[in-house]
Amino acid sequence: MSFKNYQIAGFSLCLLLSLLLRVPFCFSEFVDCVAAVVNDQIITLTDIRVLEAFGFYEKEMQGNVENPLLLILERAIDQKVVIDLAQEKVSIEKEEVEASLASIMEKFGIDEIQRKLDEFGLDRSDLKGYLEEKLLYQKIISLRFSQSVIVSLKEIETYYTEVYVPSQENLGLKPKPMVEVLDEIESQVKGDKVKKQVAAWIENLRRQAEIQVKDDCLKQK
Repeated sequence: MSFKNYQIAGFSLCLLLSLLLRVPFCFSEFVDCVAAVVNDQIITLTDIRVLEAFGFYEKEMQGNVENPLLLILERAIDQKVVIDLAQEKVSIEKEEVEASLASIMEKFGIDEIQRKLDEFGLDRSDLKGYLEEKLLYQKIISLRFSQSVIVSLKEIETYYTEVYVPSQENLGLKPKPMVEVLDEIESQVKGDKVKKQVAAWIENLRRQAEIQVKDDCLKQK
């Protein structure tokens, strides 16, 4: 039985005992709830807190994010929808998961990683499960979009004139000639196009999926 199934089974058993024995509800130290259900796959509050604690969406959390847990929940839903409904046949090698785990351990340090794992009652194998899902999602997105997006010279020129030059001038810097930043701009434009295409694709997949979101669960943090 997976960690998540243990959580659900434990929650049900605890609730049943509290009703039969007329004792206070026994989740005084650990309170969990279902934040969303995606095609019968459950995302719990603990899942969201784990993704937050280990920085799974750190880049998206930069800036003023009104509701970080809700943002993480939405990304977790996207992952499950893509993995469940995408047609790409991909797999993640053990070495890829180990490399991703090593990167996180280097970032936080072994002691801090263990403290976080203990906080959630997890071990490294549980964390690897979260990492594998994200790696699988990223590989599906990469295979579908990264090679198919083409950037035209017109798009590069437009970005240079309307975005790059004004941004440099606002910083008090002299803009470089376009030829010197051609690769940088092409990469940026391609990244922006990929993001838009990915967002539209995922939105379409979400319309095909059965998704139930329980926002009140996130208030229990």
